[in-house]
Amino acid sequence: MYSTFKTIGVFALFLFLPVTLSAQSAVNDLGFSGQFFFSYERTFENIDVNNEFQLKRGYITFRRDISDRVKIRFTQDVTVDQEGDGEGDIELRLKYALVNIALNDSRLIKNSSIEFGVVNRPWIDFEQDINDFRSQRSMFLDYYNILSSADYGITYAGQLGEDLPESAQAGIRSAPGRYGSFSIGVYNGGGYAALEKNNNKLIEGRLSIRPVPDLLPAFQTTVVGALGKGNIPESPDFSLGALALSYETNTWIGILQGFTGIGDGAGSFVDQSFEPIGLIGWSAFSEFKPFELPVSLTLRYDELNNRDQSEWHTRKFVTGLAYVFSNRSKIILDYDRSWYNEIDGTRAVDTIEIITEVRF
Repeated sequence: MYSTFKTIGVFALFLFLPVTLSAQSAVNDLGFSGQFFFSYERTFENIDVNNEFQLKRGYITFRRDISDRVKIRFTQDVTVDQEGDGEGDIELRLKYALVNIALNDSRLIKNSSIEFGVVNRPWIDFEQDINDFRSQRSMFLDYYNILSSADYGITYAGQLGEDLPESAQAGIRSAPGRYGSFSIGVYNGGGYAALEKNNNKLIEGRLSIRPVPDLLPAFQTTVVGALGKGNIPESPDFSLGALALSYETNTWIGILQGFTGIGDGAGSFVDQSFEPIGLIGWSAFSEFKPFELPVSLTLRYDELNNRDQSEWHTRKFVTGLAYVFSNRSKIILDYDRSWYNEIDGTRAVDTIEIITEVRF
């Protein structure tokens, strides 16, 4: 209990440090950035609304350097309320509200830090560095609420070894540690947009290794693990193990991942007795940049299977042709086909989108 109050006290201290103290730092300017996804979507299915313009997502971020080692980040998630009295309203939700404390380097661990508050979680944060097309769809495990990109908790992360030489970093968007990077933390478990519905906490960790940094600095292999309970009052078991292979260059970026586990972080993959369902799945993403023009072709395939029933649950194929501006803003022509394994048979849904991703 004492350690809990101590952590809260340190967090409050950093949030409310007087401006006169922060003025003593050479890096005390307020940073502001934003990212918005607008789209036109046409779904080829007989539903009430299948033809609309929409705001898919938006993020507004403020950053402040309190000192050379202490930084604050505050990000609001802009979305459209889909239900309740405010249905249709554009609303703001908290995505990140964290204090980041930089730690001293050791012989192996460099650029490490501790974050606490509403923080990055290990796997989705890393995957989004590689797959920069969140505007098309959220990441595989995030899409199905198995893992979340952000949550209330604490994260310890860093890179293994010094930065790769600049000549070897071409096309690499993930942490440039010579031997890789890592991240581990403890979280509520339900994600930043969910209330805590039980007293359990979730542990999630990631270890990414560059096995041959001199020959193939673009190649990494990653292991991911999570252990906890689903975020519902019944607290079903949740465990996950995943393996991913990734490659990052100026002309091609790819990531292949597979996982197996029981249950999920949101507590939605349970049976009628609230026992967790066994899951297994995989996803592949590629971004090809074959032209001199800043044009990318993306391909993605996801498959989620019910391991207990030995049958597939959902399959998804997404492809897009994107014009990418210098600041990574994009205009994307996107096609999505999703298959759903339902009681009365298989249902396929086709969707065409024009997505405008604006960054500033």
